[in-house]
Amino acid sequence: MSGDSVLQVRDLDVHLGRGTARQHVIRGATFRLRPGEAVGLIGETGSGKSTIARAILGLVRPSGGSVQVDGHELVQRSARAWRRLRREGAVQYVFQDPLRSLDPDHRVGDSVGEPLRIRGVASAEVRERVAEELRRVNLDPALADRFPSELSGGQRQRIAIARALITRPRVLILDEPVSALDSANRVAVLRLLEQLRASDVTLLFISHDLGSVAGVTDRTLVLHEGRIVEDGPTSRVVNAPAHPYTRLLIGSAPTLRSGAIDAEERALLRAELAASEG
Repeated sequence: MSGDSVLQVRDLDVHLGRGTARQHVIRGATFRLRPGEAVGLIGETGSGKSTIARAILGLVRPSGGSVQVDGHELVQRSARAWRRLRREGAVQYVFQDPLRSLDPDHRVGDSVGEPLRIRGVASAEVRERVAEELRRVNLDPALADRFPSELSGGQRQRIAIARALITRPRVLILDEPVSALDSANRVAVLRLLEQLRASDVTLLFISHDLGSVAGVTDRTLVLHEGRIVEDGPTSRVVNAPAHPYTRLLIGSAPTLRSGAIDAEERALLRAELAASEG
């Protein structure tokens, strides 16, 4: 891996649980994000996508491997150092459901500006930056005076993204950011991510839906049972997938394929996948 990476994950292992229930969830994951790059991380529910994100953020302790942001090793840090890193905002996280991250009793402006107030930024500057970030995510700054319950799901998700962006993070991790939205709000948020892709923000877009990732990312990682089985330019992964699991995912995405795969083709791909794992 070259030195121009803003995020480097190397040979990452994560075990969850204890005793006989202990599971090897992430197995030797290795990838990097370059500055300004938009990378998709796709896989079925339970494949370990969110666990990788939580390991990067220090919310899950890796059992092995390396995580570096701007060349600084994170895995060996203490819990206090991890908390300080999150407060500094170098890596920010956007949840699938914005209601999990937006306090229903706080006005939008208070929630978006909270990371700056924690740093001791003056109130006038906080208000100015809040307005700037709301405009950046295509929202009227007047919404700063509203409560989350007064807004649509798509507006709330864009507000969660604005709060993540206000610290000017080096990496923005989005965990299934559109899966809880209706079609109209889904399109609005995906368009916003396309705009962010054209800026200097480095994105890690986590999803089970390759169709959502395809139009937003430069490169796609495919995760299967805790292992990254494919890593390449998104156009190549979509049009010429190398791994049978990726071909199964594409066959299940009608927006990426003229027709769904039939039972016989699916069975052949499953057999090929089993052979590749053997």
